[in-house]
Amino acid sequence: MNKEDLKKNSWYYINNGLGRVRAQLLESPRQGKGWKYAVLMNVKASEAGFYDEIGSVYVKDILESCNEV
Repeated sequence: MNKEDLKKNSWYYINNGLGRVRAQLLESPRQGKGWKYAVLMNVKASEAGFYDEIGSVYVKDILESCNEV
């Protein structure tokens, strides 16, 4: 997914080693004049059998937008 298309408080599918799970973007990927490599997300890992947590996710691990909430 293109990092310019990411929007704060939107839901996305990610794959960071847990499988494909939903996560809500909590901060903007833009920082000053550049872009962040990792962003803060609320990861719903309970879909893969783990605990739901808020943490850093690499932008390259964000797969696509999730229309459902």
